[in-house]
Amino acid sequence: MHLMVALLFGLALPGLVTAQVAEPPDTSIDALTRSRVIEGVLHRLQEGYVFPDKATKMARAIQAEAGSRAYNHISSARGFADTLTRDLRAVSHDLHLEVIYQREEVRDEVPDAEPTPQERRERLAFGRRINFGFERVERLSGNVGYLEIRTFNFDAADVDSTLTAAMNFLAYTDALIVDVRRNGGGEPSMVAAVCSYLMPSNTLINRFYWRPQNRWDEFRTGPVRGRHYGLTRPVYVLTSDQTFSGAEEFAYDVQTQKRGEVVGDTTGGGAHPGGLRRVTDHFGVWIPSGRAVNPVTGTNWEGTGVRPDLAVPADAALRIAHRRALEWLIRNTSDADRKAALQQVLNQVGDSLHVP
Repeated sequence: MHLMVALLFGLALPGLVTAQVAEPPDTSIDALTRSRVIEGVLHRLQEGYVFPDKATKMARAIQAEAGSRAYNHISSARGFADTLTRDLRAVSHDLHLEVIYQREEVRDEVPDAEPTPQERRERLAFGRRINFGFERVERLSGNVGYLEIRTFNFDAADVDSTLTAAMNFLAYTDALIVDVRRNGGGEPSMVAAVCSYLMPSNTLINRFYWRPQNRWDEFRTGPVRGRHYGLTRPVYVLTSDQTFSGAEEFAYDVQTQKRGEVVGDTTGGGAHPGGLRRVTDHFGVWIPSGRAVNPVTGTNWEGTGVRPDLAVPADAALRIAHRRALEWLIRNTSDADRKAALQQVLNQVGDSLHVP
């Protein structure tokens, strides 16, 4: 898998799945450094940002701010990076776009480069420690399946055995809830791998256009090693405002393919993949150089987020999705004893299902 595609939704880095992120270090900067950073960031935008016209507008806005001496008082490296990020997003409304400062030297991510053997070993070791993002697999009351995925940040081949085990466990449930409320995104091939258990094989779920290469990439569902979930049992995807990027794609794919309902809050709104580009030794800019194009809608969720089919507070989404699943099963069950048992479960479902 090419590095650029592997970093498709680049804010979904491994650190996002941890509970706490250490405060990055800071240092003082002078006028020369500010000038060099501005020049470098604008050059990178003109070179690779997915929309050239927006890159030009951002450049004009930053140059106007610099010309009015709006940045002259900033001596903090982190503060300057944050301010540039804010001003760039004010024009682009692109939440993937970010100027970063770091104490260690910034490494330029080369488009279409393969990860080194060491990088791949480290990624696999990290994936195993967090079970490749598969946080919880359960059978809820009423025979409703529950799968929580905290990240999509791994190649499909690496997660195959874990995904197969999870879906085999859920294979005989009567409805399925997939929870991506705490998922910051990741690798599109992993999104396609999960969708492959829910949709027909060879379904085109998303396309990506890359400006630097003038290239289109397609992502389709494929054959699965485990038990396919089928096409008729109901599926519910839980979302929050923290659901971002590749996790948004998963919710959007399920929604646009009419394979299930999205329940929860509107998602974060980031649909432009890319990578980190070096500006100076310690400053870089995460450049969104591609865009998702859904084959059903012809657009994506950038700036708007994925709007749920049923908008409810995120912390109530599991309970409500469970109730909707039980209600669906009651409506579609002809067996009187089974219907009565499901109704009894429905009457008992309450706040005890809240997942903090």
